[in-house]
Amino acid sequence: MAEVEGTGTDTAAASPSPPTDRVVGVLELLASRPDHAFSLSDIARALGMSKATCHAVTASLAGADYLIRNPSDKTFTLGPALVAAGRSAELAYPAVRLAQAEAAALAEDLGYETTAAIRSEGYLVIVAYAGGADTGAVRIGRRIPLAPPFGGVFVAWAGDAVAEEWASRTERPAPHDPLLASLAAIRERGYSVERLTPAGVRLRHALAELSDDPLAEGLQPMVMTLLAELHQAEYLPGDLTDTARHPVSSLSAPVFDHDGTTQMNLSIQPQRALTPREIDRAGKRLLKACTRITQSIGGRAPKGA
Repeated sequence: MAEVEGTGTDTAAASPSPPTDRVVGVLELLASRPDHAFSLSDIARALGMSKATCHAVTASLAGADYLIRNPSDKTFTLGPALVAAGRSAELAYPAVRLAQAEAAALAEDLGYETTAAIRSEGYLVIVAYAGGADTGAVRIGRRIPLAPPFGGVFVAWAGDAVAEEWASRTERPAPHDPLLASLAAIRERGYSVERLTPAGVRLRHALAELSDDPLAEGLQPMVMTLLAELHQAEYLPGDLTDTARHPVSSLSAPVFDHDGTTQMNLSIQPQRALTPREIDRAGKRLLKACTRITQSIGGRAPKGA
């Protein structure tokens, strides 16, 4: 996550490498809108940089072909060096290519937006998307905090210490027992089923409307406050035994690597009320997609999965 100048906070002092953060910020900004050409003023304003600093960063990136500068209107777009980098990244993460194909198939079969995400330190990073217009909340590259209720499938099979650490990532103190019960539910079903709540709707809208770094200094408290309201969002198996319709935000299932560790998740986003039968049907279809990816990359499910 890039720290930027001009935010009114002391982010530069907190960052181990502010110049690197500025480079990352420029690349992330342009990647968020690949069909848009940005002027120097656009970039400087969006990232809170001075024009002098922005000129130095963009000149270096253009010199290395990471950006292209249009000579007629002086605007910038992503450059060809990133194509090679992207191809190398795809080779390093074969599951991502497979996930995009499975996401497209799930979106077509079920009619829901579908995403895939990988874990990067304390965040989930969306790496595949299908099933609707790019709303900003679920665009490729979007970071979501790896905090309850998000990321349960990454920790459900990872052991007690990891589960406890995940459960502690809340803005306000929260009882751990319900969170650990949600992980047990994920293990029992093989996938998570998250409730659709007013706080979840507000968070989705916030992620869509905020800047390209929604967790930047000054915005993080709002996002984390919404997450605190969501921390017990998982449906337990006993909650879905009747024939009523239940509001569902998302269903997520794991893709395992060769060590039986969750490498990626696939998620579908119904954002509507479903019957238990509809939830079960969607969950089984999701599990099939994840199993295909797991098998294709030589992964294996851990015991109990």
